[in-house]
Amino acid sequence: MLEIIEWDGTVINEPGLYSGIPLETYHNDQSLLPGPSVSKSSLKAIAPPDGSPKQFWQTWAGNPRRVKSKSSKAMDFGKAVHALILGDEVFDEKFIIRPEKVEGETYHGQKTVWKRWYREQEQEGLTVITEEQIEQIRLMAEDLAQHPLVIAGGLNGQVEVSMFAKDPVTGIWLKSRPDNLAADGVYVDLKTAGSLDQQFLERQFHDAGYYLQPAMTKMVCDLLGIPFASFTFLYTLTDGYADSDFRVAYEGDILLGEKVIRYGLSKIRHGLATGEWPGISTYARENLPIGMNDWSRKRIETALQQEGFSL
Repeated sequence: MLEIIEWDGTVINEPGLYSGIPLETYHNDQSLLPGPSVSKSSLKAIAPPDGSPKQFWQTWAGNPRRVKSKSSKAMDFGKAVHALILGDEVFDEKFIIRPEKVEGETYHGQKTVWKRWYREQEQEGLTVITEEQIEQIRLMAEDLAQHPLVIAGGLNGQVEVSMFAKDPVTGIWLKSRPDNLAADGVYVDLKTAGSLDQQFLERQFHDAGYYLQPAMTKMVCDLLGIPFASFTFLYTLTDGYADSDFRVAYEGDILLGEKVIRYGLSKIRHGLATGEWPGISTYARENLPIGMNDWSRKRIETALQQEGFSL
């Protein structure tokens, strides 16, 4: 059985598995660990070819002047799904269900009274969820409960466990927090998706940086000397009706993710040492020409030909 330490609210000086750490603290409190730390979420900003050290630095919690990203409706809904289905947060402490009326006014996003009410919830640190969304999450939970992976115990492991280990090469702390941790090295993460089509999920796997998640988990496991057998993504559909499916992370992509993380760590260490955080234009695409894509170029050429124009 894996040893899981209950967090006592102080700085974590020893690598290991910890419970009781709020999500906000895990993601944004750089004083949680005795040195700089990164997770999959922060490393996505530096991953090539579209990321850069500059983008990472400007959004990283370790930068006192960072640009804080605004939460989207999809992100808020995903957090509510996790809170209600997995219990990784106390729902009533983080969310509020939108009432039918405020000061006698039915909901309208442009009404002053509703704008004020939303601001008040934001100041209280609460995310607004509608009754319709609660009903959708209930249907999602019922569908997930019937999925063979869940029936087999795929979500019966430890929830709310944060994993920490210090990279011996750069001295940067690595963080991972899979949704469900089993003692035999099987990790499961719940994801919401607008489609369960394979091509859609593959694009999302890249665009959202999901491939970095099992890679980071494996790296932390290796440093802690604990098993890592597989990482499964359990998807629940958010579009129209309840459905669910799962995909096991491809081993080749996990290894590629480890390379990306190692690359990112080296650039972060260099940036911390020198204060240099190159942007994408000077770092990855120097001297790259700009022009139209082949489809646009062909449209112009065809139009000119149809007009009988030639040089």
